[in-house]
Amino acid sequence: MKYKMIVSDFDGTFIKDDFTYSKEQAEAVRKYVDKGGKFMFATGRMTCSIMPYCLELGLKGEVITYQGASIQDIVSGEKIATCTIDWQDALQVARWIEARSHYYQLYDFDKFIIKEATPYTDIYRSYSCFDPLVLGYPITQYIVENKFAPIKMMIMTEPERVEGIIVEMNKVFGDTLLFNTSLKWLVEMVNRKVNKGTAVEQVAQMYGIKREEIICIGDASNDAPMIEYAGLGVVVANGSDYAKSFADEIAPSNNEQGVMHIIKKYGLGE
Repeated sequence: MKYKMIVSDFDGTFIKDDFTYSKEQAEAVRKYVDKGGKFMFATGRMTCSIMPYCLELGLKGEVITYQGASIQDIVSGEKIATCTIDWQDALQVARWIEARSHYYQLYDFDKFIIKEATPYTDIYRSYSCFDPLVLGYPITQYIVENKFAPIKMMIMTEPERVEGIIVEMNKVFGDTLLFNTSLKWLVEMVNRKVNKGTAVEQVAQMYGIKREEIICIGDASNDAPMIEYAGLGVVVANGSDYAKSFADEIAPSNNEQGVMHIIKKYGLGE
């Protein structure tokens, strides 16, 4: 088997815009795994949000979440690797965000924390399927009182503002945090030491899988590190121009089962 590992992003890549995936795509995953391949998700989602899909597909082994800041075993729940944002760095970022009145969330592994609910909360809840911890007071206060080191921070805003916010935050905090996006209304941030590429590399080393034996599939800027790292980097047709600049191949869109196409072509030889 030339490609021993296939890693896929989830939102905008594996699932369609209506948050479903086809039976045919699920069957392609199962056939690839039965053949001896390793299929894995690398997502910006919370671990608890992606885990039901992993179990539904019958996946075992690892899942990469929080943009690469967490690697966890699907079956046992063991945290294999985690990398949080230092609480003092998180506090500085939170103060910057609050001074500009952006809606934002902090993540404590399997829960997300907000000051108060807004329509953005409802949007996030609709696809994460989890309710937030609502503080009722500023998040900066929570960080100080608990010396809280989040695994991820995220702003939700109008799509046309995302790129500008990322550029501005990079100028101020780029030495300590990694800023990117996975969906058009999100600004996501994790510790600069990690990304999806470093996480994929760590899992590959656990299994003795070489870089050239890996396919990574994604659609957004947060996928670029793993697309660049992979022996075969793939971006679905609906992906961003930035992500496509790192791709070796463009697959059909997420709504056209692009992941299935790649699995059949390279994983199953069909």
